[in-house]
Amino acid sequence: MKQSQFGAHSRRPKSKTFRLASFKIDDEDETELTKEDLKSIYAELQAISDKLREENRILCEREVKVKERERMLSVSQDSLQTVTDYQVKVKTAAVEERFRSELIQLEQAFKDKNKENKRLKENFETIKQANDVLKKELEVLQIQNAKLTKTSNGLQARLVNLQRKQEYEQKLKDSEVFKQHIESSSEQAQKDTVLSSKQLDKQEEKSQKPSKSSKQNTIQLYSTALSTLLDWVCEAFLRQAITDMPTRPSESYTTPSFIQERVLKVLPSLVEILRDNVGNIRCCLPCLQFIYWSLLHIDQIQTQQNVSMSTTLRRLGEEIYYPKSSRVSEAEKIMGSPAALNEKLKDAQFMRNSNSHVRFLSSLIVLKTLTRADVLANAFDVLKTELKSDQQKELFLYYQATNVIVFYMKPLNKTFISVAVDIILQMSAESPFQQAFLDSCSNENFFRVAALLLRSPLQDVRVMERLSIILQKLSKIKSNKRFFEIYTIAAIIQEMLVAGGNDNAFLTLNLKSVLFNLNSAVKF
Repeated sequence: MKQSQFGAHSRRPKSKTFRLASFKIDDEDETELTKEDLKSIYAELQAISDKLREENRILCEREVKVKERERMLSVSQDSLQTVTDYQVKVKTAAVEERFRSELIQLEQAFKDKNKENKRLKENFETIKQANDVLKKELEVLQIQNAKLTKTSNGLQARLVNLQRKQEYEQKLKDSEVFKQHIESSSEQAQKDTVLSSKQLDKQEEKSQKPSKSSKQNTIQLYSTALSTLLDWVCEAFLRQAITDMPTRPSESYTTPSFIQERVLKVLPSLVEILRDNVGNIRCCLPCLQFIYWSLLHIDQIQTQQNVSMSTTLRRLGEEIYYPKSSRVSEAEKIMGSPAALNEKLKDAQFMRNSNSHVRFLSSLIVLKTLTRADVLANAFDVLKTELKSDQQKELFLYYQATNVIVFYMKPLNKTFISVAVDIILQMSAESPFQQAFLDSCSNENFFRVAALLLRSPLQDVRVMERLSIILQKLSKIKSNKRFFEIYTIAAIIQEMLVAGGNDNAFLTLNLKSVLFNLNSAVKF
């Protein structure tokens, strides 16, 4: 290597090389070189050697730097590979974790859907069984209704005949009395002074006889009702509160059959008691409360005995709506003034009583007992007027009157659907009792009737608007979502939106709000 370097450097000083060559040539001539020449050659060679060493050192340093750079590059490559592998592992682990969590969520949602489907299937089977039972009961009731209709028609025809016969006999008696009065008027004028004392005695005796009999009947009615109630209180409450060895379990005194048995004994007596206490609020209000709660208990059990009690219940409703004690006789119609007669009728009716509690309760009882359209319309008007105050709304909740009104929301009662929905909407307005009322509507009975009303072909737009407001408020209660699903109200609303489009913006907005509260997408 040094020789090659030497050769490379030897080309630079051409003159000196030529000189050496000349020395070699001269060597032939002269046997020895001078010392100066050798020193110069040696110095020249030494300089070349120094340069070569310097270049060798530089190359070695460069080689060391290159190796260091190669080492650093390999280290950085290894570290970069390590970081890359770590990042890949972290991202892979995150993706796997997210995948596992999503998989768990999907599995949980799948399980929930399966549970929901099973529950819906069980509900469907239950509803189907209940529907079959109701069909059988409906057939039995239709047969009973046909029999009772025939009996009622026969009794009605007989009653009409008896009324005609009575009117005819009354006319004959009136004509005979009128003739006798004309014939004896002259004779009586002469004998008035003589027979006045005798006639007065006879009249007193005659008046005392019917008054005594009526008093006896009244006392008997009061004693029957009072004895039944006292026996009930003693047997079911007083004795049970202090005895250690009851004759039978206390739960038996709260069964519907036991309560209905006692109720049916008292109700017939209340017709006459109400008639005698029209103006006595302290007496008639507890009677009205007893009648109303009894009606609710009777509705819980449908038996043949209830059918036989329909006449008594109708008499109670008629006595409350138009009491016999306020009915005007023919003589009063002829002799009395119209203002006095109207005042008598107005004061005597329970639904026009000065006490708002009596008016409210009377209207509910009329809705439960009577069927005449004009009477029911009057009862609804009274109820709507009373419910303008919060006090009457509180009474509405206290008497659990929601089901009484919901009964008239069924498509069968076309005449009163609108006013019934109005009352429900009136109760659902902003008030201290709004939430309690919405809770009373959160049951199967209300949602069943609402679904029937939505499915009915003859839909009034105003009724649908008011019903949509009520459903919108009920859909905000999370527990009501199952009722919307059971009775497919959301699907019915979807069909209404698809069929109706945007014809009624207010109704469409309310229906969409119901679906939004139920987390159900609107489909068009």
